[in-house]
Amino acid sequence: MPCDEFRLPYTFAMRISFYATLRKIVGQKHVELALPERCTLTEVLDAVVSAYPELREEVLDEKGELDRYVHLFVDGRSSKFLPEKMATVVDGSQSIEFFPAVAGG
Repeated sequence: MPCDEFRLPYTFAMRISFYATLRKIVGQKHVELALPERCTLTEVLDAVVSAYPELREEVLDEKGELDRYVHLFVDGRSSKFLPEKMATVVDGSQSIEFFPAVAGG
């Protein structure tokens, strides 16, 4: 068997930013999580919730999907408006940011 068959998928540290109430839960503005070289936004979301379980209630809906009031931005564009939505593949070169719903008057 070639050695390549035993290699784990390449991983890298993806930098993810959090704002407002989500930042308070995470405890810092930026975190770095080890993710596959190419992963979907759903995989990013799963990794974030696994690393910070207290975010689950804030970012996921009852189906376990990104809550409609939370925005996951890729290079400044909301995942809700990307052609592939949460199936969008990222590779670590993009800016990933989580924004909670914000109300004001």
